[in-house]
Amino acid sequence: MAIETPSLPLSGRKPGAMVFAFLYMLESTTRALVLTVMPLQAKEIFGSDAKVTAVYLGVTIFGLFAGFAVPRLIHRYRRRWVYSMGLIIGGLAVVALAFDDPLGQFTGQVLRTLSGTACIVALTLYVLDFIPREDLVRYEPLKLLLGCLPWGFGPMLGVVLYKSYGTWAVAAVGMGVALVAVAFFAYLRLTENPAVAAATKPPPNPLHSIGRFFGQPRLRLAWTIAFGRSGWWSLFFVYPALYFRDHGVDDTWSGFVTGAANVLLFLAPFFGWIARRIGVRLPIMVAFFGAGLTTLAIPFAFASPLAVGTLLLIAAFFVVMLDSLGNIPFLRAVRPLERPQMMSVFRTYIDIGNLLPFAVFSALLQFFDQRAVYIAYGLLMLVVGVFAKYLPRRL
Repeated sequence: MAIETPSLPLSGRKPGAMVFAFLYMLESTTRALVLTVMPLQAKEIFGSDAKVTAVYLGVTIFGLFAGFAVPRLIHRYRRRWVYSMGLIIGGLAVVALAFDDPLGQFTGQVLRTLSGTACIVALTLYVLDFIPREDLVRYEPLKLLLGCLPWGFGPMLGVVLYKSYGTWAVAAVGMGVALVAVAFFAYLRLTENPAVAAATKPPPNPLHSIGRFFGQPRLRLAWTIAFGRSGWWSLFFVYPALYFRDHGVDDTWSGFVTGAANVLLFLAPFFGWIARRIGVRLPIMVAFFGAGLTTLAIPFAFASPLAVGTLLLIAAFFVVMLDSLGNIPFLRAVRPLERPQMMSVFRTYIDIGNLLPFAVFSALLQFFDQRAVYIAYGLLMLVVGVFAKYLPRRL
């Protein structure tokens, strides 16, 4: 396939960290609106925590295999089309959820997973093309700072719309934001770096990419760190909402706790400032141990929704620290010519971060109540914190 003639984005100016962070903010809004609505709706449709977990598990398995198709789609259609379609599919996911039935719930979750996969891979490739390696430690916290707006207020807005006007109101807002994101992305007219563009040759077999990825110790460790934090968010975005409903607490609590945890992302620049001075190794270790110990404390306060909500927010503080710094080990270790295929493997931390926890949670919930979920994942966070000591001291 011929390489495109480069066009100048933003009237000849090279887009910087702020442009990509703003694009991430728009992209995230549609997905954030249904973050708390989805488990609440799933609880109404399917009834039990175990059945809701099974649905999330099925969606995750589908997303895991779909993720490996993204490099081939980028090779065939170019990343700008993949990213644009990812944005549109995200809007359609919210529309599917609005049908309020089992098929709509499952379809909406599948489309939302596809949207997130396509957008994450394509946008990260653009970032690696346009953001210098030494500036990545500035970009990641800035991205999360702007991201705290949709992820912080989106779940609360979604629940308010859901309770007051129904899921079609959520769908209308979500699709509207998705179309705005598509328009802004088209205005940027971003092009690919010809030196590393995936379209210059077909992407390798995904199985070969997996072997290449996990054969590199630094990439292997980077994936483990990303998996640990991603799985915690998977827990957080589902089980607290189910807990509050089971304990007779108004659904707006779920939206508030989810949103408040995401608002903590405004601390991302502060964590980035710390990392620039002492490196990312120590903050990542502190964050894993802090989140793990706090998560383990939740079952001991299970009778009090206020105490559980407080502990969840404390744990979220540490996980936000991981969000601010957790991708940097991968971004600094990946080789330029391997970016598309290595990114495809790396982003499986999202799917595996859903798949393995939900598989374990599904088994645990057959014999125990929800407290077992927090005990299991709290222990895992401590284990990953131990592994994080193998990061280079001044990474």
